[in-house]
Amino acid sequence: MLTNENDIVNDQDNDTVSETEEMLHENAKNTEGQNDTSNNESVEVLEKVDVKTENIPAENTILNYLDPKILNVKEYTHDELNDNIEFSDSGELQDTNDIYDIKLEDVSEKQLVKGKVVAIYDKEVVVDIGFKSEGIIDKSEFDSIPEIGSEIDVFLVVFEDRKGRLILSKRRADFEKRWSELRDAAENETLLKGTVIKIIKGGLVVDLGVVNAFLPGSQVDIKPSPNFEDYLNNEYEFKIVKFNEFRQNVVVSRKATMSSDMDESRKELLKNLEVGSVVEGTVKNITDFGAFIDLGGFDGLLHITDITWGRINHPSDKVALGSSIKVKVIDYDKEKNRISLGLKQLNTDPWSSATDRYSEGTNITGKVVNMMNYGAFVEIEEGIEGLIHISEISWTKHIKHPSDIYKIGDSVNAIVLSIDAQSKKISLGVKQLENNPWDGIEENIKSGEKYKGTVSNIVQNGAYVLLENDIEGFLNVSDISWTRKVKNASDILKNDQKIDVVVLDVSSQDKRISLGLKQNEEDPWEKIDEIFQVDMKISGKVLFVLDKGIIFLLENGFEAILPISKVEEKDKDSFTINKDFNLCINQINKENRKIVLSYNTDFNSETDTLESKNTQITENK
Repeated sequence: MLTNENDIVNDQDNDTVSETEEMLHENAKNTEGQNDTSNNESVEVLEKVDVKTENIPAENTILNYLDPKILNVKEYTHDELNDNIEFSDSGELQDTNDIYDIKLEDVSEKQLVKGKVVAIYDKEVVVDIGFKSEGIIDKSEFDSIPEIGSEIDVFLVVFEDRKGRLILSKRRADFEKRWSELRDAAENETLLKGTVIKIIKGGLVVDLGVVNAFLPGSQVDIKPSPNFEDYLNNEYEFKIVKFNEFRQNVVVSRKATMSSDMDESRKELLKNLEVGSVVEGTVKNITDFGAFIDLGGFDGLLHITDITWGRINHPSDKVALGSSIKVKVIDYDKEKNRISLGLKQLNTDPWSSATDRYSEGTNITGKVVNMMNYGAFVEIEEGIEGLIHISEISWTKHIKHPSDIYKIGDSVNAIVLSIDAQSKKISLGVKQLENNPWDGIEENIKSGEKYKGTVSNIVQNGAYVLLENDIEGFLNVSDISWTRKVKNASDILKNDQKIDVVVLDVSSQDKRISLGLKQNEEDPWEKIDEIFQVDMKISGKVLFVLDKGIIFLLENGFEAILPISKVEEKDKDSFTINKDFNLCINQINKENRKIVLSYNTDFNSETDTLESKNTQITENK
């Protein structure tokens, strides 16, 4: 409730008037600042009244100061108080702003407001925004300190902090104002001036005044810009291409401001562009699948397959970034504005006359450019490659992979075996440069004769042996030993091992020579009865431990088996590879070439004890 403090004057009784003034003054203090929130509630205002001497009681009488005869009370609604109210000398309320403004302004946090600088201290600037208290702003937020009395835009951060202060921000106000301007510029596509201040990953940072924006590397210029340092600290015009209100993110483009200057030349070029025409451009970007060529405001794709008639691993092998090249338009989609370019099409396809230059039987020299399991690719000239199949490398050697003979970049002499220009295939041969040693091989290598050879390659079922005349023969595992059952040739033979072999069979038609190693000696099984007898005590070394039994290597190189059924459970773990045991021959099967053994535990225990004592005596000595 607001109470008028106008004094009540009565010239006839000064004491009574003074007492009345003190009372009214106390009521005014108690009711100051109170404001009802309901629009329906009434507010009482005490009007200025005159106190007449006849209404003042005698000295000993208690005066009722709330008597309507003394105070003339008038009621106002909340809406009426929102109007500008003035107390006139006559006690009437006037709607003017000259004396006192009590209008309730709609002010909230986190918004821009106008304020007046009322004081400046060492670290703070005090600003009045028309609130019940002044706000403070740190001096560091001002580029230049304003003068007292000047009006500035501020941002209302919070009505009261922990210390009860009204907090304002000049820096945030500048940002909000600039952000609003940038929002309008983005909506209206207005060009802005900005200064490049920093290089970051993928582009540059542009200062647009209070707000920084990102300039992608692809939007710096129409042409590729490999060196961004040339743009640092320079001012340019930019266009906002992305404005993110939520993240407060701005992306700008300089390229977009330059594109309008090239519209006319671009239209003219596109108008005259036709498939088959030759144009000049600049290599703008290089990828794994090709290169983008700037033709003067728009790009065309030079695919990796259209760069050269030959083989390349990457477009950068033939074109360099920023270089100027001439290309041919091989396709143009006017609806999608897609242009396909070709570099190799500037030259004639070398396959068009390949049949004349590389007929069957022609000797060529080329370079190995690629190798696969089945052969090696040889570049005869740029754009023309031939295949040397692995079977066409040597007449006699067994080659697993072309890398056994060649490496990438090797120069190779070969002969053209066949050519298919339509399929762009040429078959080459190297072995055909020499006479075929298999012709008349039966006259040079005869069955039953012995030859010296070298193990050149070991496979699971045998080994290839290079004979003295550089012809390979094959030694099967079944022909390695009379006395052992060889499962893998590597158990007996090693690569580059020198051996004597016997030729078992020769076929020039099948290009095959069969060799034998065991045939160097007579079959000992023919005289097995003279070597071993049943119940004969022998020693053997463990070769393999199998589920069905233990394989031993006996004297004279024979293999024999100790069935697992003849071994006690407690002794099974004692049979380890290369360990010697005393055994007994239990059975000899000459027809199946099999020797069966038995095992004497006591005899081996005595032997183990004797060996242990001998070992101990040796160590003591």
